[in-house]
Amino acid sequence: MASAPVRSNVWMIDVMGYYLTNDLQATNEEIDYLKRLCALKSKPREASIKLKGVRNPSTIIDDYLYHGDLGHALNKNLLEELDIRHIVNVCDSPLNKEILDHFNVLWINVSDELSANIRQYFDRTNEFLHACKLKNEKVLVHCQMGISRSSSIILAYLIK
Repeated sequence: MASAPVRSNVWMIDVMGYYLTNDLQATNEEIDYLKRLCALKSKPREASIKLKGVRNPSTIIDDYLYHGDLGHALNKNLLEELDIRHIVNVCDSPLNKEILDHFNVLWINVSDELSANIRQYFDRTNEFLHACKLKNEKVLVHCQMGISRSSSIILAYLIK
């Protein structure tokens, strides 16, 4: 059985460029921009987690509330150095056993999708964060990248 020919990105860009130029009257400048964009997109990137843990998580409220990413939550030495005792994990996967054994972790299993209903967890996370505040103990709220889900949890707490 014959296999289908493998088509490279260059071939696809040439075909796309032909279509854009002839059918849509794209300029040479626009085609060159498209080629540079495709070349940039195909460049290998380092995993973002490799850079994580080098810096500290953001301090939202001094000596209490920290905002970070998965790299911060997995860095036991950093957590101990900052005297963080509690973690709100807003990833769709649990933290490793070493972290679970040493820290009080609330796991909110929510995926990073537009359709995810994170609002349903606000009461639970607000109670957890408030309990940490009453104990005068530090807490890290994190998700995979420290952008959407963890920010939503923190904003819901600050608004309440």
